[in-house]
Amino acid sequence: METDFKTFANKVINTDGLPSKKKILMFSFCLFISLFFWMLIKFSKEFQLTVVCPVSFVNLPNDKVLMNNSDTAFLITIRTKGFNLLYYQLFKKKFMIKVDASLLKYAQGSNDTISYLGASELSKLVNKQFDFDYETVNIVPDTYTLLWEKAYLKKIAVKSNLTLNFKEQFQLYDTIKMAPDSILVSGTKSDLEQIKFFTTQRITLKNVCRSEDVFADILKPSVPEKVKIFTQKVKLSIAVERFTESEIEIPITPSVNGSNIKLFPERVKITYQVALKDFKKVNREMFVVYADINRSIVSDGIHAKVDLIKAPDLVKITKVYPEKIEYIIFK
Repeated sequence: METDFKTFANKVINTDGLPSKKKILMFSFCLFISLFFWMLIKFSKEFQLTVVCPVSFVNLPNDKVLMNNSDTAFLITIRTKGFNLLYYQLFKKKFMIKVDASLLKYAQGSNDTISYLGASELSKLVNKQFDFDYETVNIVPDTYTLLWEKAYLKKIAVKSNLTLNFKEQFQLYDTIKMAPDSILVSGTKSDLEQIKFFTTQRITLKNVCRSEDVFADILKPSVPEKVKIFTQKVKLSIAVERFTESEIEIPITPSVNGSNIKLFPERVKITYQVALKDFKKVNREMFVVYADINRSIVSDGIHAKVDLIKAPDLVKITKVYPEKIEYIIFK
């Protein structure tokens, strides 16, 4: 049998009399066959490999905070055929050990602050990582201790970071509504004490001319890693209307009653902005203007400051003219 194979090989390798191109093709074919059989023999052997397996915890309890570092990993050494390792490296995801925290048992006398992941549990978790025949040589560490602290809940205010550039004649009709305006977080008492408020991502809107809702992510650059945030976005409701400018004359009421006081002038002109849809709702009865005569008598006895003490919420006051008036008290 061995003689027959050598005879066949000599015939294949013997390229005397063949053109140069055919010689190159024949040589390439023989090289490929040689490499194929070499890999077949090589990967049929057993190999030992050490892999890093990060730990991922699922089903964490809501009333506790895991204090272990999130970058915890195990070193797992396995022995298997070379083909198995090659296949796994090419077609499988990275190694990852998932630990169901709800199944862990707490150490006696630890007041539910310490739990262990023993060697037998680790072996079962490792077995779920590989779907081929292998032998576990070593796991480091062979026991994993989990430390827990009591979790607290706290509501933290959220501040928006919104810049609005309006189209001409358009303005905010009402204050910007944010929902929610505060969010619930969970963590250790010391971690929660560090958080005073959250801010949203910076959003700039240009040529705004209509009402709209904007969703903004909550930024958490300095939030401790172990703090759990239950809300990731807030909704900003922006009410926008077209505004117009108008004027109205309002009689001045002196702060001192009596018909023996003469005001110059007796009315003030109020300039205000109002949404077009509210323009007809505005009337004189909605405004009250006072002149503080008593304070004026103490000062110069001639001029009194004008105070707008009542105005409708529908308008935005831009000017009150004049700001001071003169008066005469007849005796």
